[in-house]
Amino acid sequence: MTTITISLPTNVAKKIDEETKKKGYATRSEFVRNILRKHFYDTEEIEFREFTPKPLEEIRRDFEKSGKYNKKFIDSLIRGLSNSSIYANKTSKS
Repeated sequence: MTTITISLPTNVAKKIDEETKKKGYATRSEFVRNILRKHFYDTEEIEFREFTPKPLEEIRRDFEKSGKYNKKFIDSLIRGLSNSSIYANKTSKS
């Protein structure tokens, strides 16, 4: 993935922050990426679905069932997710 840095007027950055929060994106980058995807690829063939978080317990079980990841990794993943803006105070923490 390539990183692109842009400068914006403060009022535009504030609008991006407001929309990011309002639409449920975790970061400004996710919001902007979605706008660009729609701009470049907005056809009837591509469907953009709203992200619906799974309960952390279900994510933990799915990773454990796969047998590909050790407990330390899974615990770290769940801790990180529980602190993310998507999951903080929205689902129970493991």
